[in-house]
Amino acid sequence: MQKQSLSRRKFLKTNAWMGVGIGALPGFASQEVVRDGQETVRAGRLEVMEDEAHTLNGAAGENLLFFDGFTRIGPRKYKHPAEQWKLEHLLKDMDQCSISAALVAYTQSVNYDLMYSNLELNRLIKPYPHLFPVWNVMPHQTGEFPDPTGLGRLMAENNVRAVTIHPKTNAWDWKARHCTPLFAHLSKNKILTITTAPELGAWEDLEEFLIRYPTLPLLLTGAFWNEQRYVLPLVQQYKNLHISFDNFQINEGVEYLHRTGCTDQLIFASNSPTMSAGAHRSYIDYAAIPAADRAKIAGGNLMRLLKITQKPALRQNQNEDILMRAIRAGSPLPVSVIDMHMHMLHEGLDSGGWTYRMENGGPKGIFGMAKRLGYQGGGIMSWNGVVSQNAIAGNPCTAEALDVAPKGYWGLATFDPSHYSQDELRKMIADVYADKRFIGMKPYQFYGFEYHDPVYDAWWEYGNQNKFYGLIHNSRADLLEVETLAKRYPDVRWIIAHAGGSFKMADMAIAAIKKYPNVYAEITLTPVPLGVIEYLVAGAGENRMLYGSDLPMRDPRQQLGWLVFSTLPLEVKKKILAENAMQVIKPCLDRLPEHSRPSLASK
Repeated sequence: MQKQSLSRRKFLKTNAWMGVGIGALPGFASQEVVRDGQETVRAGRLEVMEDEAHTLNGAAGENLLFFDGFTRIGPRKYKHPAEQWKLEHLLKDMDQCSISAALVAYTQSVNYDLMYSNLELNRLIKPYPHLFPVWNVMPHQTGEFPDPTGLGRLMAENNVRAVTIHPKTNAWDWKARHCTPLFAHLSKNKILTITTAPELGAWEDLEEFLIRYPTLPLLLTGAFWNEQRYVLPLVQQYKNLHISFDNFQINEGVEYLHRTGCTDQLIFASNSPTMSAGAHRSYIDYAAIPAADRAKIAGGNLMRLLKITQKPALRQNQNEDILMRAIRAGSPLPVSVIDMHMHMLHEGLDSGGWTYRMENGGPKGIFGMAKRLGYQGGGIMSWNGVVSQNAIAGNPCTAEALDVAPKGYWGLATFDPSHYSQDELRKMIADVYADKRFIGMKPYQFYGFEYHDPVYDAWWEYGNQNKFYGLIHNSRADLLEVETLAKRYPDVRWIIAHAGGSFKMADMAIAAIKKYPNVYAEITLTPVPLGVIEYLVAGAGENRMLYGSDLPMRDPRQQLGWLVFSTLPLEVKKKILAENAMQVIKPCLDRLPEHSRPSLASK
């Protein structure tokens, strides 16, 4: 039952993702922004320096003014019925996450007549002075759109300070000479122009755009964490390039770009209400950089680019819980956090091969970040043994990480039936699990067999006998593997990885959980869809959801903020953060050494 491997292109694309208005809510207050003090913090390999006024966990971050550089409302194709898309969804998310202002784009400005829809967007958001329109623009020569002079007049009349361009989607050639008047107008007036790399072509086309229009401020959204080797050199070389972290969820990315002198080019942009604004603000709230630079990224840089001289009122959710308040203060969460999906590089490495760059991805960096966020423990697996297809080297890498881990961390082993015989596998399984710190099983799709194939039987039988658990990144479009294994091996707790990556995936996870009492869902994935965690809880209950981050492939801060800024009750969040994880590992607690056992003790 060996299956054909995914193509490289299809795998990378898949894994990049696995990369009518209302008023303000009651209890939501506005006040003038207050900022002072400075701090510089570096996690892992970096030192911590604090001034007299503020400590690392102090209140300086609570007054950060967040101005969202890209949100988008409106209908879209292929939308799941539960996906959020309305203006009211955006407003609720902003209120929930204490976002003070936002640039708002409109899907219809791309999907229908541009200027008709641009003006419609202005009518939609007119009642909300903290929302600013983003118009989609294109050249005028086909008679469908105003010429630059007319465009400039309309933008001034409608207080439009930023535009998007969609050359690919709207079928025009940005390199053509007839486009020069449009870009000359935008450049002369330094109008913030927002786009994605694919809209301009290949990465070399993006660089050509930056060279052609050096005075035009360009904001790149939608780049993925596995495109760092393209993005990072461009940001460092071209100061008119600005980036957001919506999909660019790179481990310690804020700290790296701050260190390389790019702070003024970093923009908080959430793509709400498709994505969670809380996920992306947490990345900035926890940024280990001076407070003044966090303020730039949260909103200062954007206001400068938009030429906004008077700051919007600082808006704060007065009904936030203690977890949301802790993140806004940049403090460790005051409840236990157990991460069920953690990878590890060898100490000192920043690269995982393939397309993967993972800044500070060894034990010092990982455990330093974990401490900063308030972790009490979690399950560690190697990167080289899983994704790099070197299972025999991966398990020792995990053991080395456990050797230097704080209290509360255990290991997941991996075994590859495509490289080793059944007899070799049985011996390796016994040898690795002789280390009592290993209680988890982590197969991977690169091994080339579906997980219910007989080549895995020796591993699953051993796990069932010892009451281990398995973390399954499905290798099929459905969850047949998980459902088959859950029935066949009832003493194993089977965890569906990335169950929150989409509403479609959530539907499949809900169905599996309803069928089998030993199936759980772990949420992590790049898209951080707004509302999907609540959707999972509503469909499958609050006792089978687990927090995981997939660090350091992605930075854990977005994944943590996605859950913390959800609308779930505090007690449910606490279950997902740690309490449910304790139920998963409970059958193995007697096996685990004391140092590897996490605690739910109050902090």
